[in-house]
Amino acid sequence: MRPFKECVDIAEDRLMDQLREGNVRAYQILYNRYGVLIMRRLRALVLDSQAAEDLHQELFLQIWEHRGRLPLNVSFRAVLLHRAKLLTYKYYQRASKDHQLRNQLLVHATELYDQLNEQLSFKQTSEALEKAISKLPPQRQQIFRLVKMEGKTYEEVASICGISLSTVKDHMTRALKFVRVEMAHHNPSAFVLFLLGEIFS
Repeated sequence: MRPFKECVDIAEDRLMDQLREGNVRAYQILYNRYGVLIMRRLRALVLDSQAAEDLHQELFLQIWEHRGRLPLNVSFRAVLLHRAKLLTYKYYQRASKDHQLRNQLLVHATELYDQLNEQLSFKQTSEALEKAISKLPPQRQQIFRLVKMEGKTYEEVASICGISLSTVKDHMTRALKFVRVEMAHHNPSAFVLFLLGEIFS
């Protein structure tokens, strides 16, 4: 999901303008303001503290490297939360293909969710997600991939596809609903439903 528009504090708006211009001090202020919040969010999403720290570092590095492309009229908090979800999604994609990482995740999942009787197969989850996406109509599938897997904003997707912003929003609403239903059908585990709710909310 793209960063949602919300009221942007004037002081923060000025800091973001300075950040776009490469002002290190503005970057440090924004990092100090939101660093802890994003770390808590990542730890809740990936369960593993070290992985969360790695993603946290990667996220803020991306912010600096792509500072000139920060969206306008969107709060810095919204931008960070959006990127955290995108990085988390890619992390679980990698986990589905990495045997050692998958086992580590299963250990952490067992520690935190030992009340669940079913074991989670990350490979199965990834395959089920891809299968669900492939069932979407061609244009809806393209829009979903652009937003969820490439991190494009709704505005960027509308421009790429040559359609209106409202059409993009409608496609994403329908796509997300369909994917959630498909994933719930293939992965009834409460943990999977929780994970999907966090990533796709």
